[in-house]
Amino acid sequence: MKNKVKNYVDYLFKDIKENKQLRELKEEISANLLDKVNDYISSGLNEEGAFDKAVSGLGDMSELIENLQKVSMEKEEGNMNTIKLDKVHVFGYVIATATLIFGLLTSLMLYFMQDLFIAIASLMPFAVFSIPVLVFLGLTQESQYTYGMKKGRAFLYALATATLIFGVIATAITYIKSNDEYMIFAVIMPFALPSISLFTYLGLTEKSRLKMTENWQNKWINYYKDPQFMQLRGLVSGALWVFSIAVFILLCFLWKWYYAWIIFVFSIGGEILIELFFSAKYKNKQ
Repeated sequence: MKNKVKNYVDYLFKDIKENKQLRELKEEISANLLDKVNDYISSGLNEEGAFDKAVSGLGDMSELIENLQKVSMEKEEGNMNTIKLDKVHVFGYVIATATLIFGLLTSLMLYFMQDLFIAIASLMPFAVFSIPVLVFLGLTQESQYTYGMKKGRAFLYALATATLIFGVIATAITYIKSNDEYMIFAVIMPFALPSISLFTYLGLTEKSRLKMTENWQNKWINYYKDPQFMQLRGLVSGALWVFSIAVFILLCFLWKWYYAWIIFVFSIGGEILIELFFSAKYKNKQ
């Protein structure tokens, strides 16, 4: 069985150039996979069934393997420490930044010349365009330590950002014009709900884009020691933030919106407690 496990792990990483970090990672995954196989055999499964169940417990390793392949190729090309911005990102950053600064200055000028309503209204097209573009460029940019996000996913982040910014500015304009607090909820809701929901979905399904530094390697080793345990931690954290957003919206209806944000302070505290709890549980399992 030991050879079968070793051969399986070797096959997973067959397209990646061997190095010290990769050997250590493979040894760690093999040892933990073998332990799980033996545990399943002890519980009454035959060797074949125990092996299949242990392998399925590893989860989807495609992201790990894909990142290792990228690292291996970059090391061969010698460009790990010489990541440069491409022309599209440079041009995009310049245009988006200039647009945002122009919009802010124009808005400020109109505020002194006319009134706050005109100033905020004039800012909307500049902010709705430039800020999402900066978000998209930042997410798709590759750095020394992280890979760029896929363009489709980065576009969804930018779309959610644009929707939320448009909703916030439209709400401010409406409130200044009508001075009716009810209009705050009526205007912000159709923009805030879909954008926050999209942010929540993207956050819960986010994958690591870190390159294979020592910390990155340790993260993956810890993850594949017990993927179900780590998935549970992610689900609890996701449930906390979905609940927090729901409570925030409810408090906005029942209370003043500028007090409702306090729920996020408690959410951050809850996130810290969740991390401490699961860290303690993980240490006890080792």
